[in-house]
Amino acid sequence: MKLHLECIPCYIRQVVDAAKMVTDDKKLLENILRVSLKAAAEFEADSVGLLSQAKIQSAIKGLLPDSDPYNEIKKKFNQICMSMEEDIKKIIQSSNDKFGTALRIALAGNIIDFGPKQNLNHKVIMSAVKKSLTQKLDRNNVDILKESFNKSKKILFIGDNAGEIVFDKIFIENLPKNKITYAVRGGPALNDSTIEDAEMVSMTSAVRVITTGLDMPAAILPLCSKEFQDQYNKSDMIIAKGQGNYEALSDENKNIFFLLKIKCPVIAENFNGKYKVGDIVVDKNISKSLNK
Repeated sequence: MKLHLECIPCYIRQVVDAAKMVTDDKKLLENILRVSLKAAAEFEADSVGLLSQAKIQSAIKGLLPDSDPYNEIKKKFNQICMSMEEDIKKIIQSSNDKFGTALRIALAGNIIDFGPKQNLNHKVIMSAVKKSLTQKLDRNNVDILKESFNKSKKILFIGDNAGEIVFDKIFIENLPKNKITYAVRGGPALNDSTIEDAEMVSMTSAVRVITTGLDMPAAILPLCSKEFQDQYNKSDMIIAKGQGNYEALSDENKNIFFLLKIKCPVIAENFNGKYKVGDIVVDKNISKSLNK
């Protein structure tokens, strides 16, 4: 997805939020902000937006006193979602549409957004789960998704946030697991899942897990590892979870399904007005897909 100018302030806010989680040193915070603004000012209007974010994150990497400021909050959300696991499974098992219900719950998990969301707790997340069960969802796209799961031989499922990974695992348990490879980030990237999170929630016991090889909150293909790119190229179906992966892959000529909760008007606009902020979405780049 091309850079939208509205994204630049969000990239800066992410840096400041992360820095405040690990230091209250005013001079250090000011320096981090200056360095971030300088890197942001080098944006190229016609470039992929996430490349600007990558430049900003790279510029401040050596300045943060902790390479993973979201470590504790990620563990917290993993633990909260793991504590909900049995209740979630009961909801799915009692449903007449186990696939659709598991899918909706996986989408609900996408509420766990970047940033120190201190107001997120068991009650808020369970409320999002219950809301997702009745939210509008394109039935035709869900049917196409289900059919593609059945027909595809190799599936790459690119995850998003910590905590949310628990709901992804529950969804995957209702799918043909032997076909699926799950991808996490290659290093600390906001509150996104890494291999440590996959191990903590037992995703590594459910399916094969690889990393993008990139410590960024999206699978930006040119920057990802050879292992990830090889897996991507040989997979005939891609699941891209969350807004970051949508931004990174929305222009790709591949059989990609995007699963996300829209939290930003820029993303809503990029779907040509089909959705609004707050909607849960199953969609794909059908016009660019190899499987039309």
